[in-house]
Amino acid sequence: MVTPFDGNSRFPAPHRLAARRVGNRWVPSMKRAAIVATLAAAALPARAWAQPSVAAPALPEIRFAINTDTTTSMPGNVLRNTFTDEILANVVESLVALKGDLSVAPMLADSWDISPDGKQYTFHLRHGVLFHNGTPFTSADVKWSYEYFMKPQSGYVCRGNYDGHRGPKVLAVNTPDPHTVVFELDRPSALFLTHMTEPRCPLAILSPASLDKNGAWLKPVGTGPFVFSEWKQGQYVLLKPFTQYQSRTEPPSGLAGAKHPQANVRFVAIPDEAAQLSALMSGQIDEMNVSENNLPPADPHWHVIAGPGADPAALLMQTRDPLLADVRIRRAIALAVDLPGVVNAVSGGLAHYNSSLTPDAEAFYTAGDAVGYKQNLPEVKRLLAAAGYAGQTLTLETNRRYAHMYSTAVYLQSLLSQAGINVKLQVVEWGTQVNDFRSGHFQLMSFGYSARLEPALMYGDVLGDKSKNPMVQWENPKARALLHSIDGVTDTAARKRAFEQLHQMMMDDVPMIVLYDSPDLTLVSNRLQGVTTWPLRLKRFSNVTKN
Repeated sequence: MVTPFDGNSRFPAPHRLAARRVGNRWVPSMKRAAIVATLAAAALPARAWAQPSVAAPALPEIRFAINTDTTTSMPGNVLRNTFTDEILANVVESLVALKGDLSVAPMLADSWDISPDGKQYTFHLRHGVLFHNGTPFTSADVKWSYEYFMKPQSGYVCRGNYDGHRGPKVLAVNTPDPHTVVFELDRPSALFLTHMTEPRCPLAILSPASLDKNGAWLKPVGTGPFVFSEWKQGQYVLLKPFTQYQSRTEPPSGLAGAKHPQANVRFVAIPDEAAQLSALMSGQIDEMNVSENNLPPADPHWHVIAGPGADPAALLMQTRDPLLADVRIRRAIALAVDLPGVVNAVSGGLAHYNSSLTPDAEAFYTAGDAVGYKQNLPEVKRLLAAAGYAGQTLTLETNRRYAHMYSTAVYLQSLLSQAGINVKLQVVEWGTQVNDFRSGHFQLMSFGYSARLEPALMYGDVLGDKSKNPMVQWENPKARALLHSIDGVTDTAARKRAFEQLHQMMMDDVPMIVLYDSPDLTLVSNRLQGVTTWPLRLKRFSNVTKN
C-alpha cells in the first residue's frame, strides 16, 4: 500500500517522472506564437530565470495560473466558478473556518455556544478585527452580511442552507452587543457550522462598503489577509496583503489558523495547461495545478507537491439493470479485481485504495472506513455460478477527457474479463457521460465526484430513490433512516459511528465501488516557500513567501 502523502513535503520528482514519461514529450508541444499570445493577454513580462527585474516592486509578486478568469467578485454568487472560490478564499472570512482535516475551527468568532436543544448558536466575536477599509468588525456586520446574502437579488446560491430547504431555517439573527451574535434556528443541524465554511458559498462577513450608494455590488471588502486590489477581466486578478490584518495565533491549517501575507498575488488566466507549463518552466508564473499525466521533467527550478485529495473516484453500477440488480453479480465484480493494484497503477503511486466515501484525510475517517474489498477469485466463481451468470457482456462507460477515469476503465475491463466477467468499453464525450449519469442510463461507469465538506453530504448525494432522482446510486431505506437520524447530532464520536455503519452497509449492498481520493498536485517554482496542499485544493497564499 502506498504511504499517504504529506501535503507539506516535496514530491520525489525523478521516481514520479520515470513512471509518467511518454517518449520525449516532456515539454508541451505548443507553438511559440500561441504561448507568447497567451502570456501577452495575461500582461506578463517575458523574462528568463536568471534575469533580474528591471524595477523590483516593494513586495514580491506570486503568480498563480488559473484556467479561466473569475466571473464575479461576489462570494457565493450564481455567476461564480471554481477560481472565484479560490481567489476569494484569500480575501473574505466567516465566523468559522475549515481546518486541513475539514473539521471546523474558530475564525472571526473566538468561540460559540450551542443551546441544549441545538436550536441556538451564540458566537463570541474577536476584538480588534478590521475590514479592508479600516472600519471595525462588529456583530452588526454579521447581521448585515447574512441579510444581504438572503436577498434574492444578491444571487447567493446557498440560501437553501439557511431558509429551510437544504438545512435549518434561520428564524432570527440577534446582536445583543457588538461582540455577540445569536442565530436562532427552527431545528437542530449538525451541518450548520459546516455550511458557513462552504468554499463555493461561504457565509462571508462583509463590510457594507462592498456595495455602492445604490446597493449595487462593487467588490468584496472583507477581513481576510488579502485585499481585492485589481481585476482586469479576462486577464488577471491582483490581491495585495492587508497591512492591518489581525491574524489568529493557532498553527495554520486549511483556511484556519495563523495567516501572515508577505507578497502580492496575481491570479493569471491562461486557459491551456500546456501554455501554463511553458510559462512556469520559463519563469513567468510561479505555481499551477497540474495533472498526473502532464508533469514536466525534474529540474532545479521547480518541484511537484502531492497531497491527499477528497474527490472520490468510483466504479458505478446500475442496480436497476436486469443483470446488475443481483447483488451477487455486483459483489463478484468487487472481488474480481486487485483494487489497490489498480489504484496504484492509475495514479502512478500518488494515491492509495480507499473504499469509503469518507476521505482518509478527513477528521471523520476511522479504522472502520479502512475495510475494503479484497480480491477473492474462488468466491467470484462461486457467486457467478449461484447467480446463473452465463457470460453476458456488461458495458463500462468512460471518457477520455479525464485520463484517470479512462485508465481506470481500461484496467477494470481487462481484469474483470480475466476473472470471467465479460466487459466492453464504451468511450463517449464527457458531456454525454454526464447526461447518462444524470439519467441513470448506464450499466457500469468510471466516474468521479467532487469533494464534499462532510461525509453526511456525500452519503446524502448517493442515497435516495432512483424513481425520483436517477442520479442517486444507492437505494436502501435503512441507510437513509440512519443518515437522517444524525441530522441534529453534533457529537463527533456519534457521527463517526454512524458513518462507519453506513460504510459497512454500502459494502454489503455494493451499489458502487469507491476506489480512491484523487490526489492534489501542484507544480511550484523553487522561488516559493511555504506552499502546502489540502483536500479541498483551494490555494492559500497568506503564509507563502517568494525569493
